[in-house]
Amino acid sequence: MYDVFAHNFGTAVLLKHLTDVRSSVEKLINLNSEPEATNLLEQIKDLIAVTTSIDDLATQERRKSSEYLRLLSPKDHVYLQSVNSSTAAIVQDCVELIEPLRGGLDDLRSTREREAVEIIYQDSRLAEFGWFRETFQDLQLRTAVLQVMLSAMNFLRHKNDTDEEGNISAEARSLASMLQYEIASVKPKLHGTSRQRTEKLQRALAAAIGVTLAVPMSLNKHFILGRSVKSFYTGRERQMAQLKEAFEDTAYSGQKRFVIFGLGGSGKTELALKFAVDFMQNYWGVFFLDGSSRKSAAGSYSEIAKIGGVEPNEKAAKNWLTTRALPWLLIIDNADDDEVQLDDLLPPGLHGSILVTSRNPAHKSYGTVGQRYLELQSMERGEANELILRAAEEPTPYATSAIEAASNICSTLGFLPLALIHAAKAILLGLCTWHGYLPFYERHIQRIRHERLQQRSRSPSQHRKRSNEDDHSMNVFSSYEILYQSLESSHLQSYQDAVELLHLFSYLHFQNIRLDIFINAANNPSIEADYTKKEAIELQNNLAKLRKRAKANHESRTVRSISWSKWLRTLVHQVLRHFDTPALLPAILKCPDGLDAETFREEIQDRLNMALAVLVSRSLVMKLDRHENRCSMHPLVHKWVRERPEMSASQQALWCQLAATTLATSVLFPPPLGNTEFDRSMRRELRQHVIHVRECQRTVDERLMKNRALRRSVWPVIETNFGRHRAVEAVRFSRIYSECTDYNEAFQLQSKVRTFVVNALGEDHQLSITISLLLAGSLWDLSRVSECTKLLRRLYEICAASLGLDHPLSLKVSDSLASILFFQGHLAESLALHQATVDGMVTLYGEENENTLKAKNNLARVHRTFMDDEKAAELHLTAWEGMRRLLGEAHMDTLDCLEGLAMTRLRLDAKYHIECHDHMQFILDERRKTLGKEQNFTLIAVCNLGQVKSALGHHEEAAKIMEPTIRIAERNLDEDHFGISWGKCHYGRVLVQLQRYEEAEEILTEAADMRYFRKVTDGGEHPDRIFVMWCLASCFKEQKKFREALETCELIVQALQSIGRGGTKHKMAEMVHEEIAALKLSINSQLQASEP
Repeated sequence: MYDVFAHNFGTAVLLKHLTDVRSSVEKLINLNSEPEATNLLEQIKDLIAVTTSIDDLATQERRKSSEYLRLLSPKDHVYLQSVNSSTAAIVQDCVELIEPLRGGLDDLRSTREREAVEIIYQDSRLAEFGWFRETFQDLQLRTAVLQVMLSAMNFLRHKNDTDEEGNISAEARSLASMLQYEIASVKPKLHGTSRQRTEKLQRALAAAIGVTLAVPMSLNKHFILGRSVKSFYTGRERQMAQLKEAFEDTAYSGQKRFVIFGLGGSGKTELALKFAVDFMQNYWGVFFLDGSSRKSAAGSYSEIAKIGGVEPNEKAAKNWLTTRALPWLLIIDNADDDEVQLDDLLPPGLHGSILVTSRNPAHKSYGTVGQRYLELQSMERGEANELILRAAEEPTPYATSAIEAASNICSTLGFLPLALIHAAKAILLGLCTWHGYLPFYERHIQRIRHERLQQRSRSPSQHRKRSNEDDHSMNVFSSYEILYQSLESSHLQSYQDAVELLHLFSYLHFQNIRLDIFINAANNPSIEADYTKKEAIELQNNLAKLRKRAKANHESRTVRSISWSKWLRTLVHQVLRHFDTPALLPAILKCPDGLDAETFREEIQDRLNMALAVLVSRSLVMKLDRHENRCSMHPLVHKWVRERPEMSASQQALWCQLAATTLATSVLFPPPLGNTEFDRSMRRELRQHVIHVRECQRTVDERLMKNRALRRSVWPVIETNFGRHRAVEAVRFSRIYSECTDYNEAFQLQSKVRTFVVNALGEDHQLSITISLLLAGSLWDLSRVSECTKLLRRLYEICAASLGLDHPLSLKVSDSLASILFFQGHLAESLALHQATVDGMVTLYGEENENTLKAKNNLARVHRTFMDDEKAAELHLTAWEGMRRLLGEAHMDTLDCLEGLAMTRLRLDAKYHIECHDHMQFILDERRKTLGKEQNFTLIAVCNLGQVKSALGHHEEAAKIMEPTIRIAERNLDEDHFGISWGKCHYGRVLVQLQRYEEAEEILTEAADMRYFRKVTDGGEHPDRIFVMWCLASCFKEQKKFREALETCELIVQALQSIGRGGTKHKMAEMVHEEIAALKLSINSQLQASEP
């Protein structure tokens, strides 16, 4: 392999010529700039860059042949030799082009200098010289081909890299994909140029194409679709060719977009999915976005964001896609709603390919490539016949009678693919014969029309709009109804289960429906009951322990006995619950009497699998993957199940409630149940289903209210739809919203639940307090810190009066209140409350308890802020060691304790710095893996790691990781978020160490802006802002701006006084006074030095 790079490519000679010609171009631009000269300069720079990279690679391999190249096969050696030979030939070509170019440019410059022209006339512009245009084009082509050669070399060097599972590494896949992308970009450019001028380039490209044959596996890294393509997909070759031609368009340099529009059921989604499958090799990533509603689109973007390892929100996902250099395809499916602006769904920028499917013809204006859009109409007769015959699994060769019957059925059903598939399944399942299908179909369509007419006569206004839309869908609905009736009329258990499942699916979102939802809903009640029983016993034991201790020590009772009024309210509530209707669950999920839990789980799994198989066999639902129990429904069928003419408002309400209860019950509650990462991931996938079922609930509730209002009655209509069951749903759904960072929706639900519970049980009931704690958490997440503090203070008062301060719930409230007081800067109050909480938890739970250890970690933070680092480090160490034993070293709570320990020891003693670096790197790696690259705690870990690197003297490295992290925070968070100031402060400190004083001063001044702290204070000062000002004063001092530093320190003194006892007794107060004295001496010295 050493021989392959034994001779240089001539790159050194070329680089010398390029440096000279660059100088000539710059002189020409200085004389009188023109666009052609500027473009030439950029082209020369590009050629220098790629030539330098090739020269560096060759030099590196000549000096020491890499392990990469020694692992290549003999065949790969041949590929590399061919690439290198072509590279040397093109480099020589470039030299031959550059020499006369320099001469021509120097002559032109001399002429202009001699004639001293002020204006470049039209006939003297570079663009007017034929030699310039031809040379410029040749250099462009050769630069592009040299880049392909470099990519080919790099790929061959890394093609044998593998990951832990033995598959080709991510870097090798990326290099291979980039190589294919570059080849596809250059190829068309060579076809438009004469063979004589491109002969060497054609040979070079052929060598690169040969290298692509060495790619051992799929180049596509991400392939995420809503579902798989049907196995009997047929036809649409002409339309597929149209899509292929559009996305291969190299003339268009912007974002490539194409729109497929047409009738519902015409196969738009199927065509889009088929295109993605057939051409996945052209794309590094293929992604799917549900465009049926704004909320669904946001949910899809959150899933894409998780794939990219960024914060799970739409903004971060769009940014991630936009910044990918490799080609990607995004399918935006079902963008039908007029209220959804397609502009809002599109990622910004010039990158990527986007395929849109819609029933809205107005969206065709968004197409940018090829013919820009395609109206997908009914299938051609031959394609339709083939589809229905294949879907019905008719043996080949097809019988003439079957072909004739199929043709008649296709004609009657309007050649709509979805209707044809349902008809084929009816025949395949033996519900009717080929010749008996049409009479069967006609009877069903007449019944449906009759039912619709009756509904319209009963409620004309409700059906006026429906009568004018989707009349063509009658063919689909009728063919579907035949299959549905066959299930409903059967007495088989699996068929009845299938009907039930179908109705439940119709109230969930139509994409990504997991059977796990139903399995969890069946199993969770017993898990929760066991947990509740265990917690109740533990609570009684703890309370008995406290009372016993109080009695032995002759202490006043710190745990209150339940008051008579509260006891009565609880008793009434329990009686009402006894007579209340139990939570609705589908029959398939109810446990028969006498069945043990394990047997019930197995039975549920079997029944669900059999029911799903029945639905899949009729194409009423589609499995997303053969090996996973995930499925989807066509939007038309999904809607029809909910709105069948036979479906009354009360039936809709029943099925909707069953679906909502199932969803809610699938969420384990209360925490800490369901606290594993697997559970959290599962809940995040439920968000789109929760959104859909709640929208359905609102629609059904409105319909019921209208129906009640139409009934003549002397009694007023009272809305009573938010009862105990809806409250239970709401609090469980709020957990999903909160974990999906939709904090406002979580807050709205929790507020409603709290109002309901407080009205029913009183503010001092333990359930009311527990719900209020959840609400406080949402207020915190929304940065509504003052409201959160006010609520927690009220809860603390209630707990003190009704439960006693040593009650477990009171300790939880006091810990939360102390934490938020610390965040607001009320340090003295926070310290006292945290210490009392720790003492109470040690007495109640002991030292080795998760609650106690968390409380100690919180207390350590306050000590650290008081600069009592030894005490803080001791507490952090105790908390970390205990949490590591209880939860494991990678648990998020354990990492939080370790982070506190690392950052405290960083300030405590330089001997800990290496250890702190190792700890912070471990924390960052674990958070990236579990939470994602852009989650807030991950960003904090990056900035903390930057601080450690700077303490070790690696200031450049620290700045390199901190600067982009702050940009991410500014993009993802509110512009006035407290965390942005924190990040800028520590980044500014690093810039001071790098002596980039002007940048540091600007950033620290910005970080000290009061707008960052208004939400987290009561209107006064905040300790963290004081720290920012201290850093700013240090920056001024380093620049010898002693007056500015003095003014800043004097402001710090005022600020410390404004935050009360926690400020005036703070160690920083002494430090600031000492600094003021030193600064005054420096100012006097400056004045004396300036005197003559």
